[in-house]
Amino acid sequence: MDGPSAKKSNSLETLVIQNITNVNDLKAKLSDIIKQGKNYDYDVSNCLTALLKNSDHEIVTLAVQAISELAKCEDKRETFAKKDVIEPIMDILSKDITLDRLELVKQCCRALGNLCCDCDTSRKLVLDHGVNILTKLLKTTLDNSNLSEIKIFTCKTLLNYAIGGQQFTESLVESGLIELMQRILAVELAGEDMDDDLVSTVLLILSVVNDNTPEFLFSEEVNLLVLRVLRETVNMEISELCLDHLLLQAEHESVKTLLARQECIQHVCSRLEALLRRQASRELRASDSEVDALVKQACDLLVLVLTGDEAMHLLYDSGHGAVYETTVRWLEAPNPHLLSAAVLAIGNFARQDDYCAAIMDTHIFDKLLDIFETHHKLGLELKQGVTHSIDLATATKVQHAALSALRNLTVSAANKKAAASKGRAAPVLLGALPSVEDHHVAYKLIAALRMLVDGQDGVARQLASDRAALAGVARWGASEHAGAAGEAPRLLAWSAKLLPQPQHWRNYVEVDGCLSCLVNMLIASHSVMQNEAILALTLLSIHCLKDKPDIDIENTFIARLLKSEIGKHVSVLLETNCAKMPIQVVENLLAFLDVTSKVNQLALDFKDAKVGEGLLKLMDARKDLSDDLKSCVSNVMAALADKQT
Repeated sequence: MDGPSAKKSNSLETLVIQNITNVNDLKAKLSDIIKQGKNYDYDVSNCLTALLKNSDHEIVTLAVQAISELAKCEDKRETFAKKDVIEPIMDILSKDITLDRLELVKQCCRALGNLCCDCDTSRKLVLDHGVNILTKLLKTTLDNSNLSEIKIFTCKTLLNYAIGGQQFTESLVESGLIELMQRILAVELAGEDMDDDLVSTVLLILSVVNDNTPEFLFSEEVNLLVLRVLRETVNMEISELCLDHLLLQAEHESVKTLLARQECIQHVCSRLEALLRRQASRELRASDSEVDALVKQACDLLVLVLTGDEAMHLLYDSGHGAVYETTVRWLEAPNPHLLSAAVLAIGNFARQDDYCAAIMDTHIFDKLLDIFETHHKLGLELKQGVTHSIDLATATKVQHAALSALRNLTVSAANKKAAASKGRAAPVLLGALPSVEDHHVAYKLIAALRMLVDGQDGVARQLASDRAALAGVARWGASEHAGAAGEAPRLLAWSAKLLPQPQHWRNYVEVDGCLSCLVNMLIASHSVMQNEAILALTLLSIHCLKDKPDIDIENTFIARLLKSEIGKHVSVLLETNCAKMPIQVVENLLAFLDVTSKVNQLALDFKDAKVGEGLLKLMDARKDLSDDLKSCVSNVMAALADKQT
């Protein structure tokens, strides 16, 4: 220490406090520490810890308050996160509340709340000492209207404690906290005015329980109370917390149904529209980003509830449900969140065949095509740097939603025919294929095309004649994205079955990647997909090798099969599936090998890949092969044996 202006050290400050003998001087010193709060420079944790045992009630209160203020600073908080501090505070809170102890209890709650903020050390000490002390204290405050301040501080302490993780929230649930939260909400709803601070703290605690234990299902009473709060509040923060709680709870099927029965979604839709009207007229104090976040959250709840089967039926209500009619209206909404929610909602309503037919009759399919086409073009322009009112992520989300709904609407045979006969869907979807870059959109686009092509030879011919679209399918078939990579070969295989003339097959052979796409599907994990690939390759083989429409096509076909390592794929298929392969798959595979093994280059590839050994295993493993199939196996093996490497 060089001079009188130099700062005192921590040890010197501690010594100063310890040597104060006058009670009033000590109170003044503690008051000064409280006033400086987290700006107080010294570590006097040992002094304050010792003062917790002081016989003077006011000294103890001031010491606790000082700890509370100092614990607001993260670095200082750690110095108080110890048993000698937590236990005396918890002991004080465990005793009955008397009039002369109100301030002390309040300061203890504040101190404990600050000590538990982002500090697992303090939380574990509370857990070890018994968190039921806090829940018992909270219960006491519920029965006494004069303890409202202690009630809110106790709730905030419990919130900071719960944020620590699952072990802490579980201890609270076991101590009966949820029932206390339920009582608080019920009381607040029964009063003339809700205490927004208390209600939001309770909702935050419920949210933390949700987050730390996602599988936790609250009682119907709690969820209904949260719904009532949502109906009655005008506070945006509380509305957001209610939606957050209901969103997490709506992962449970029973809650989806509950919210549908209680007309929650109708209320949410009405509130959203009113909120956006107020935003447009500049009546709101909230920022656009706050409104945007709330709208998105509410839309997410709408869509999630509609994924429930019973909830979806309740909200559709024979096509006259208020929510269904609202979502149809929102297909014209300028707000992108409302629009994407509406499109996703239609996709969920379209899970039911009879609803699909009714929806198709109202021309919603054409509207969905418009939405997809518009947002696909917007997406392309945004990538080129053109400025729009929505961003690329939103344009992509709307495309994905529209394609999901289009796909669902064309599952039924009647709707496939209706969509194909209008003649617009295939050109729009095929036209987008070459330029799609997002794999989620590509997955839904190819899936929608696969539903559309099913049984519709006109659509199959359009795909077969569009080399750019085929190249797009092949590109996604070779990608690392499982969804798109799985749908691409199935689209090719489904359309291949519908092509009646050899000339329709040329592009499948000539466009790079199409044959590889089908060959790779031979080792798919599902026998249905394996069979689809085999059947398509067999039809192609017959047209290109047996019918021999064009020597160039024949040579290209053989070269592309070899490049795609057809022998290795067939060998793997036989090695891994010979015993469990459905008989129809066996029949189609043998038909394919019967045609292709007559071609020298392909037979050599099969021989090198040990396809013959796989066929022997097939013969040994199967007792259900007909004489014709056994004869076919023998012919193929003989053809392979004749070939010289």
